[in-house]
Amino acid sequence: MIVYVNNTTVRIFTGATALDAVRRYCTDAGLPLCEGPFYDAWGNQIATDSPMCDGRHIFTTSSL
Repeated sequence: MIVYVNNTTVRIFTGATALDAVRRYCTDAGLPLCEGPFYDAWGNQIATDSPMCDGRHIFTTSSL
């Protein structure tokens, strides 16, 4: 499944959560793990266990 973290394409497994997507994003980019907060495409804060679906966009404001 393809999702977008900070406008970067990330491939994750079906059933993944927002935290799983951010972990993959950080791992792929060689960045330290970010634990949140996370936001949806409309700027609403979402839980780390928020389910992901194909094409979803999430964002983090942590200093990466």
